[in-house]
Formats: sequence, structure tokens, C-alpha cells
Amino acid sequence: MHGRKRAKPTAEVEKLRKEREASKIKEYNGIVAACFEKKTKCEYDKEAFILTTKILSQNPDFYTIWNFRRSVLLNEISGDCSEEEKQQKFSSELLFLQEVFRLNPKSYWIFNHRRWCLDNMPNPDWKNELDLVCKMLDMDARNFHGWGYRRYVISKLSCIDSYAVNICKTEFDFTTTKINQNFSNYSAWHQRSKLLPKLMEDKELDDQRKKNLIDQEFELVKSAFYTDPDDQSAWLYHWWLIGREIRHISVLGAYYDTQNFQIVLAFDDEVGMLTPFQVTCKDDTSQFNIVEGHWRSVSGDSDLDRMYGFVWIFTPNMKSTFTELVVTVKPEWIVPSHSGVKLVRNIQMCCHVGQLPQQSQDKLIQMSPQIVTENMKIDPSSLCSREDILPVTIQERINRLQSEIITVKELLEIEPESKWSLQTLSILLRELKYISGLNTEEAMNNDQEVITICDQLINIDKLRTKRFEDLRSKAIFETAINNLIQTSPNAPQEITFRDNKLLTSEKTQLSTFTLTSKNLTLIPTPSILLYIRILDLSHNKLTSIIFLSNLIHLQEVDICNNCISCINGVNKLRFLRVLNVQSNLIESWEAAKNGFVKWQGGECRVNLSGNPFIDKNFEETKWKIEMNEIAQNVNITIKP
Repeated sequence: MHGRKRAKPTAEVEKLRKEREASKIKEYNGIVAACFEKKTKCEYDKEAFILTTKILSQNPDFYTIWNFRRSVLLNEISGDCSEEEKQQKFSSELLFLQEVFRLNPKSYWIFNHRRWCLDNMPNPDWKNELDLVCKMLDMDARNFHGWGYRRYVISKLSCIDSYAVNICKTEFDFTTTKINQNFSNYSAWHQRSKLLPKLMEDKELDDQRKKNLIDQEFELVKSAFYTDPDDQSAWLYHWWLIGREIRHISVLGAYYDTQNFQIVLAFDDEVGMLTPFQVTCKDDTSQFNIVEGHWRSVSGDSDLDRMYGFVWIFTPNMKSTFTELVVTVKPEWIVPSHSGVKLVRNIQMCCHVGQLPQQSQDKLIQMSPQIVTENMKIDPSSLCSREDILPVTIQERINRLQSEIITVKELLEIEPESKWSLQTLSILLRELKYISGLNTEEAMNNDQEVITICDQLINIDKLRTKRFEDLRSKAIFETAINNLIQTSPNAPQEITFRDNKLLTSEKTQLSTFTLTSKNLTLIPTPSILLYIRILDLSHNKLTSIIFLSNLIHLQEVDICNNCISCINGVNKLRFLRVLNVQSNLIESWEAAKNGFVKWQGGECRVNLSGNPFIDKNFEETKWKIEMNEIAQNVNITIKP
């Protein structure tokens, strides 16, 4: 009865309960031991089958016993067993499974065994299975095991002519019913995302009816998140409906370094190399020949780190004289960083070298894109602008994004601290920026709005602060890059960005990039700063400087007052002369010293003052001696 205080059992009652439990455990362990003995001896008899029944009736998650039970069943139906006998045996097994479902309706192993039975029985009754899973979902509409099993049953029914015609529409209506019963049914929303693309493929639907269907989906999901803006199910489905633009990988910059006989290639994505990019050259006879050599990523020190990178360097096996160089990159030769980006066409970068200068001082010859003339088959799916297959034009998508932005902003007027509304608004704004061709001012306003949203989310959702700080950092970085677009292209000491391409003039000798006191946690695309000489990222929240390895022309770096815990990514920066890591979070001398192992640069001043390791155990003389042993040209400052 409710309201009554629960009485503590007496010592005698507790003793009797433990004795009964001990007796059951002993009996269960005896059955398990006997079953494993049968399994070891490969005895697939009736007694073994009975033992598995007893065990699984008490513990349906014992997957080893399910495996043994299948072996016993296969042994029973082998030989001269008729189709009718097989059908009867599996039907009995399905009835047994219905009983053990009561013990655990969310058991992977029960569903797995039931699928096995249906796949092996001569005449499975798929309509009966659909009725069964309907009852299961009536009991618990959010049982994702049941929804997964339902998809399996539907896939079988769709192969039967009498069901195939309307099965997709029927299932779609079923998800509508379940969602209307409870908007928080994530499994129903997920099932809907599998069915909607199939409905859109229906040849009987004209463009207007398809458009109406999509409009109805947005109205349904709008009703859901207006009903409960804090529930994630509808928001995640809304994100799927919106879709995500597939970014096309491009080359930000490429040049031939005549001093070191190297080709440098910078991508706007951290790509992996499956097949070495092809380098060809034109010799004195105007014939193109393959240049043998090796590629390496400048990222990190380990072999694993060098498998991926923004910036790649090609070093030929032999230093030869040639007149023209061409680098070719094909989509099948690279691995993008994630599914949202891809290379869809061959890339070729070309430069005319001529006779190499005898006294070259870091002479860089820019490589320009070249029209690819070879025939190549392009997978049409690779040119799709979205990751799903909902048929909308670019303009329709822009209109939809603008409409949804208005909808979400209206909701935020009612629920100003709805974190799902704020996250969705940031997603919509960024998608609109990428596809609508915003001018520089509009793009900067868009980024600023995203930054403001991230600031709100950081205060509202403390558990996901790092995620929002990273998103905020991306927007701040993009804003800073957009600022450079307004730079005059004739300025001799500054760089210009146009159409996501990095351009420089040969006169550029000292380019500066400053982004201080912005609470940055990351630099999303370091390769866009490839030609930077002086970098100031002081007074931020950066936790790593490994990205510096991509900026191979750096001369001065100020990264003081951040959250750096170790020095890495700088030992191969051969032009680096000043590195300020003052007032960071370096806890040990080793975390600072190890960053200069295999130092390849010249004389460099490093300011380490203000880091925790200095106050713990001050040994300046010893540290300077050790630094001199691994990098003679590096001079460290310990105390300001």
C-alpha cells in the first residue's frame, strides 16, 4: 500500500531468503556446467536442448548458450528431416522466444536468435511477425530493439508482391501515429527518416506533391519542438530534414621551392593520402615524365600523424633541371577528414620553372590550377550538394533555410534559453552562409550572430562548453579571414583571400596575422595561413600548438597566455626565430624540451617564463645545458 513505511525484514526472514537464493544459484550453476560439458563433447542431443531451455528461461542474455542451442537445432533438422518437421520445430522455437521476451524485451540475443529462426524456417509468417512487433511497440513505443526488428520484418514483407505496393506508405503512417502519441519517440523519427526518401522516389508523385510532403514534414516537426522545445528527438529529425552541404575539397595554395627542390601543396581539409600524388615534369625535349620522390605531411612527428595533414611536401629523389612541373591529385587517392567533405574532380597544379637560379634565396614559384583535359567518369552522387536525397534545388534550399531561421527565432522569443533552438539556429545560419553566396559583409554578420549564439550556449549548457567554444572559434577565425578579403591586393606585405583560395604576390616577404584575446580554442584551417611570417595568437584558450607545423614560413610566434600544456609542432619550422609561450600551462621541463628534439631551424629565442614547471623545481642552468644538447641554436628565457 502507498503511504506505508516499508518494514525492515527480520534477521530470520533475511537468512531464509539468502538460503533460497543460494539453492537456486547452486542449481543454476549445475545446469550451466552440464550444458558446457555437452558443448565441449559436441553432444547435440535432446538433453542438451533441454539444458539450454532451462538456462535461457532464467538468463536470456547468455549468448554462448544461444549459440550452442542453434548448433543443437541444426543437428536436429539435418539429415532426413522433412520440410514440415522443420517448420514445426522452428515454430515451437518462436513460441519459446515469445515467452523469454517477457523476461527481457530489449535483449539483443533474443532478437538475434529469432531472426536466425525465421531465416532458416521453410515458410516464415512475416505478417504474424509484424503483428507481434506491433504489440511489442504498443507496450513500449520507444523500444529501439523492436523498431530495428520491425525494419527487418518490413524488408522481408517488401519482397512479397501482395505487401510490396503499399508497405512504405503504411509504415510511414505508422510512424505518424507513434509520433503523435509521443513526440519524444526518437525511434519513430529515425524510422521516418528511412521511409521519407523512399516515398520521394515514388514515380506517381509529381513535383508539387513531393513539395507538399516535405512541407508537411516541417510542419509536423515544428509542432513537436513547439510542444516541447527541450526534447532532442524532433530537433535531430529537423537537422536531418535540413541536411548538410557537402564541402568540396580544394587547394588553397601550391608552390615550387627552388631552394630546396620541393613542391608544397596546401588543402583546405586535413586529408589522408591513399596513393601518392603524381608529379610530372617537362624536360628539354618537351616530354612529360614522372618525377620519382616521396610525399610527407608536415603534421606531427610520428608516422601516424604524417598520414594526414593540411600541408604536404614532395621531395624528388634526384635534383634535376626542368622547365615545367605538374602535380595531379585524384579523388580516389585521398581520404577526407569526415563524410561532409570530398574531392569530386581531378586537381592539377602547374608552374613554369625554367632554368633554376644559381643563387636562390627561398625563391618560391607559385603553381596555378590547370584545366584537366583527360576523360574521367565522375560519380553523379559525388556531385550532390547534400548528404541525403531529398530533391530540392539550391534556391529552394536557400528559401527553406531562411524560413526555418525565422521559425526558430520566433520560438526563441518564447523560449530564449532553449539550447536546442540555439544550436539549430547556429546550424541554419552556417548552412545558409555556405550555399547562398553571401558577400563579405553579410558573411561577417552571419559569423557574428553564430558567435553570439555560442556565447549564450556556453552559459546555458555547461556540459557541452568545449563543443560550443570550438564552434565559436571557427566562426571567429572565419571572420578574421573575411577581414583579409577587404585588404587591397596591391599591398606588398599582406595576403588576400578570394573564393576560398589563397593568393600571394612574389613580393610578399612578411605577412602578419593577429587574432588575440578572442578565447579561441582551436585554429580550424591552419593551411589558409600558409604564407604567414608573423603570428600573434596571444591571450586565447588554445590547448595545443601542433597546428603550427603547417605554417612552414613562420618566423615569429606569440602564443603567450593560452592553455598550452606542451610544445610540439615547431621543431621543423626552419625559419622560426622567436617563440613566445610565456604564461601557459606547461607542467614539466620535458613537456617544453621535447618539442625541440630534431630541431631543424636556425637561431631561435624561446620565452618559457610564467609556466608552472618553473616554480616547481627551478634549475635554469641544467635546463639550458640540456636544451643546448638537443638544439644548439635555441636560446630559452626562463625568468622575465
